[in-house]
Amino acid sequence: MTPPELLAAAFGACIGVYVTRYCKQVGVNPDDTTVDVRWETVEEPMRVSRLHATVTVPGGIPEERRAAVKKVAEHCLIHRTLCAQPEMMIELA
Repeated sequence: MTPPELLAAAFGACIGVYVTRYCKQVGVNPDDTTVDVRWETVEEPMRVSRLHATVTVPGGIPEERRAAVKKVAEHCLIHRTLCAQPEMMIELA
């Protein structure tokens, strides 16, 4: 996998864990739930400029739970980390 693919995979996996856990807590069957992640890049400065995740719960999400599921997905650790622009350092040994 390329580094951007790994970033997208981590984003999607994190969302999937949070959504699956929430579904189990509220009695929604999370079996075969998928998270499809697409990303876009820009050149200046070269970076991933957009991550877009689509969560599919095969049995469906009841209308009264949709907003809560979206909120849970938005609170996954990777999403919150990227939104807060973590401090990053590169050190040469």
